[in-house]
Amino acid sequence: MVFDSRQAEVARQHRSLVQLLKEKRAEAHFAGIQLEQTISVYDHAVPAHAGALQNLGLSRGAVPMLCLVQLNQAGIPSQVLWKSTYDNPDVVLKALDLRLGIADRDRPKVPPLLILAGSQTDPAWLETHAKLKTLLDHEWKAARIQSYTQAASLAEVPAPGLALVDAGNRKLLWKKDLSAPDSTLHSLSSQLGLVYKAPDVLLWEKDGSTLMRVSGGLVSVGSDDPERPDDCKPRHTFELKTSYYYVGKTEVTVAQFRRFVEATHHQTDAEKAGRSFVFQGGGFTPVPGANWRCPKGAGSTSPDNFPVVHITYNDALAYAGWAGLRLPNEREWEHAAGAKNFPWGDQWNASACRNSVGLAAGASGGPAAVGSFHQGASPWGCLDMAGNVYEWTDSIYQRYTDKSPPSNSRMNGLRRVIRGGSFGNDEVKDFWTTTRTPVGSQDSTEAQGFRVCLDGTRP
Repeated sequence: MVFDSRQAEVARQHRSLVQLLKEKRAEAHFAGIQLEQTISVYDHAVPAHAGALQNLGLSRGAVPMLCLVQLNQAGIPSQVLWKSTYDNPDVVLKALDLRLGIADRDRPKVPPLLILAGSQTDPAWLETHAKLKTLLDHEWKAARIQSYTQAASLAEVPAPGLALVDAGNRKLLWKKDLSAPDSTLHSLSSQLGLVYKAPDVLLWEKDGSTLMRVSGGLVSVGSDDPERPDDCKPRHTFELKTSYYYVGKTEVTVAQFRRFVEATHHQTDAEKAGRSFVFQGGGFTPVPGANWRCPKGAGSTSPDNFPVVHITYNDALAYAGWAGLRLPNEREWEHAAGAKNFPWGDQWNASACRNSVGLAAGASGGPAAVGSFHQGASPWGCLDMAGNVYEWTDSIYQRYTDKSPPSNSRMNGLRRVIRGGSFGNDEVKDFWTTTRTPVGSQDSTEAQGFRVCLDGTRP
């Protein structure tokens, strides 16, 4: 391996390839070849290395580079047999496989079967299946497998687990548990000679949600704007415990919630109470018979593609658990909504979301079909994160950080945070991405819904 540590980008590419070589070696990809005894690193920044590389005709301008060289009796490189830059590590490693004559070594002549074993209610099973389906439909479309199937159990394979099976004699070729789905899929990609990257978009078959990938790690949330309420101050960084996570592209719809109710016979808190709150005369009024099936009260209906409403925190939590998903916490929600004043940018745009700004509260009449305002998309492709309906988070309402201004609110620690504003809000500030609203866990209105979330890999 040849690189120049004085060039930051070259050094980064070098580290990337070193990691890939380590992974391939650990998985015995280079069958029978002792790579740990034959890998040497030459750095143009080291004078002795630079002289040897110049003698081989490898100039500083041709780095980073991966080479196969012949050594003389003194163990010094004397001739370059093969070389390639590694701007694309996957391409160069495949070329190296071919050069070494080990491509497809020890692989079955007939493409193997890919089998996902375990219960279809297991969250790890659901996550792996969703990612596999997306990969096989797109990036892994040319994967060398005969078929992808599911099984409740498979001999010698953990449940849940993933396996490659010889299509002829049904011999187990490879297996791995799903304790860390991304790690398992990464290992599978090496077995298939592919590259694994968590998909940017997932279709979650259990409930029909489309999930958008959002980067995790260190994120900035809150605001220092003096016009903002004290409860969202100060602007601060926060370490999310995942390197990425997924958030629903839209709010959960009536059709999706009906699927959940039909599967579980769940009765919402509003149905149990026999009433819920509806916008009337510029404010919320309790209306008998108002619930997710009848958003305006007995006799009303809501189209399947509208956000489900009259949902309490308890209802949203039950749905997420059934789907194998969860609710986002408020920092995840805010980060997914973007770092601007609104999901689409810093300037208010009434046509980018469903709202009642300039009208009386609730005057827009109700929510719109989910995804109706594409111009209001967040940087991660999430829709309706401003307006339409408020969305539950999994966070308890309290001071945002220890450095937040003191609060004497009686709601601290007693209520949950909802985010995003709704069709009924008539002030621009209600739609700021930083606005936090406390609501009781059992409270429901026609302006409250939710979206789902999925953990990503943990660093």
